Amino acid sequence: MPATASLPPYKSREVLEQEAENYAELERLLRTSSPGPVLLSDVGPLDGPDRGFGTFEKVPAAGQYAVTAACVGAAGAKVFVGQEHPGAPFRPVELELDCARATSQVIALQQGYVFAHLVLPSPGDTPWTGAVGGVRVSGTG
Repeated sequence: MPATASLPPYKSREVLEQEAENYAELERLLRTSSPGPVLLSDVGPLDGPDRGFGTFEKVPAAGQYAVTAACVGAAGAKVFVGQEHPGAPFRPVELELDCARATSQVIALQQGYVFAHLVLPSPGDTPWTGAVGGVRVSGTG
């Protein structure tokens, strides 16, 4: 007889359903706001025990790229996007998210790696509500 898997105590079915709805809305926001070919894309929860994201991807060619970030169900999230180059000052682009719409900015990237990292001002033990955030970096041409 197979054992039935139970959800961890911090993951109620209601919150899981809300999170699924929030991810669907987040995908819609990111897709409609970043129509070019996607170079980097990542999403993650904004609250609860497993929140946030950080990722990197290789930039194939120098040029102008659109950074689009959004969140659903929360407030106060920030996304940092940037590159590190030896001998150059480290100045990532900071996008403050208001969760009512997607936020976009065009930035110049060099060939190499670009990173995106979600930062939240609240402590890590916030209640889990199903809030989510995401970022995409896409070509503008």
